[in-house]
Amino acid sequence: MTNEEILKVIEVTARRTATIVVKQLVGINSGDMNWVGINSGGGDDLCDTKEAARLLGLTPNYLRSMKNRFPHVKVGGNRQGRILFKRSELLENYTK
Repeated sequence: MTNEEILKVIEVTARRTATIVVKQLVGINSGDMNWVGINSGGGDDLCDTKEAARLLGLTPNYLRSMKNRFPHVKVGGNRQGRILFKRSELLENYTK
């Protein structure tokens, strides 16, 4: 195997492992995970509000107020659940 192939295997394994951990920690059912693309094998990942705001150059509070402009999922059934954003679509949807 080449170094590039080894790195690809490591990346795929890490993403699959992260998917399992996220499901167990936050209690998202598999249908919700498919909606945001984490099980589709597309290699896309989710980020929390703080990271998403940093990527867009916004404050976390402002991003929360306009969260409906972006593909996201709310994790947790209560009022104070976490909001996770699909990293690859943040900038694309911010410019619209």
